[in-house]
Order: sequence, then C-alpha cells, then structure tokens
Amino acid sequence: MMHTTPHFIPYKPSRLRRWFGGMIAVVVCALVGCSETTTTSAEEDKRLGEIAFKEAASLIEAHPQRIAGVHSARVAKTLEQRLTNTKRKATMMPFHTPQGVMVNVLYSAPEGVEPIVLFVSHFDTKVGIDNFVGANDGASTTGLLIALANETDWPIMCLFTDGEECVTEYCTQDGLHGSWHAAKEGIGGDLPVVVLDMLGDKDYTPALVSNASDILNMHLRAAAKKAGITLGQEGPIIDDHVPFYAYGRRVANVIDFDFGKDNAYWHTEEDTLDKISADSLGKTAALVRYLIEELQSKETK
Repeated sequence: MMHTTPHFIPYKPSRLRRWFGGMIAVVVCALVGCSETTTTSAEEDKRLGEIAFKEAASLIEAHPQRIAGVHSARVAKTLEQRLTNTKRKATMMPFHTPQGVMVNVLYSAPEGVEPIVLFVSHFDTKVGIDNFVGANDGASTTGLLIALANETDWPIMCLFTDGEECVTEYCTQDGLHGSWHAAKEGIGGDLPVVVLDMLGDKDYTPALVSNASDILNMHLRAAAKKAGITLGQEGPIIDDHVPFYAYGRRVANVIDFDFGKDNAYWHTEEDTLDKISADSLGKTAALVRYLIEELQSKETK
C-alpha cells in the first residue's frame, strides 16, 4: 500500500418470563449438573487472535519471502493446504501479469451460508528489501483470515491477494495485481469489500482510510464502538480496496499505518514476528465479529 495526499420483529420476553426461564435453568443445573461453561465472545476473539498469530508465524517459516510472480504458486499452495474448514472451499486463481504468473486464493463462505462481506488480505512481500518477511505487512492479516474462516462459520468470504506490493511505483502495470484481477472478474459479486492490512502491530492503532465508502466506514465505526476499539482516520491510501472501488464496489480499508516510530518498521527488515501480537489480532477479530453483526442487523431493517 502507499499513503497519498429477512425482516423480523425480535421477541422480547417480559421480566417475569426471563426470571422464570432463568430459574428453570438453575433448577435443571442443580438436578442434572452443569459442568460446561459458555465461552464468551471475548474469550473466543482471544483464541482467534492466538491462532492467527500461529498461522502468520507458520506462513513466514514456510515462506520467508513471498515475492509475487516468483514464489506465488508455492505460497498459494501452502495457503490452500492451511484452509481446512470442510464447510468452505478454497480455490486457487492464477493470472498473468508483466511480472509473471501470480495466484490469488479464494475461500468461500460455509456451504449453504449466504456471505455478507468479502474480506481481503494480501500475502506477498515487497521485492528488493533484504531479510524482509512482512510479519505485519502481509502475514498478520493473512493469518487472521485463515483463523476466522477455519474456526468459524461466519458468513464471510476471504480473498488472499497476490501482487499487492509494487516493484517500483504503483500504476496500472505495477502493484495491486491480485485485487485488480479479482475486481475485474467480479469476485464476490456485489458484496462489500473490507481490506485488512498491517493489523498485527503490538502498538495497536487501527484506522480507516478516506478513499472508501462512507456507509461501510460508518458500519465499521459502529462495530469498533461495540468492540471497545478506537478507529483513527487516515487520508487516501493506495491499497487493495482501490481496484474494487474503481469497479463500483462498496469498500473499506482497516489499516494500522503507524508501524514503529514514524512508521519506521514499514517495508524494512524490522517487520518481524516480535513486532506483532496475538492480542492485536484478537482485537481485529472482535472488530470483524461486530461488523458482521452490524451488517446483519441492517439487512433485517
């Protein structure tokens, strides 16, 4: 990326009914025993963050460099193998570019579930930087999407894009290759598109970009409030949401473009696993959870 200048009426039981229902539950537990505890959403999000971190680490261990057009086929194959939810389908989608053959990987919604949003993360690393493994920039959100889609039946599609990083300078023939290809092919139909990028930073300061859909940003801010997350505001950024926006899709981009003091770790060999955390990825999992709830609630009105 580059910085630039069905309807229903909810049933609400009365207090008496709620109290009576609660007392029945207490009596049943006393009679038969209730050893299991309910997992809270916060506990689940923490677990998802931990899995996401492990997936990011696994990706880096297998492919420290993920140069688009050079390592694409091998990295995409690894991603396909890591996508293990039997209710979802992973599809490798190769395409030609001036830098060679690149490969996107699409992970479907669960079988029989209608998706409501397409999440996007790039997995490639920028060429020309010694020892650059892209732990935050690429691996962190790729690991997060793997965790979310493998571990939940949430109504989401996930697209892992190749060739997001430019070689020299962003233009029609350099950078954002995977997202341009996916946008042109109409991946996800008319689903809103949310790009997640650089969201593993231990110093978690996520933000929304201005060159995006106002209403989708509004939904994300509402979701962030529920999740207890502060979302900052960035100006326009060149990232994987841009091609989808150009094709008339509703888009948003959540990014933490403050990686190290004055963004000093970005696109350097300092972008390593020790700079990211499961906690930050768990917070982003919570944001995704509440965004889904937000979008579902709007669909029913």
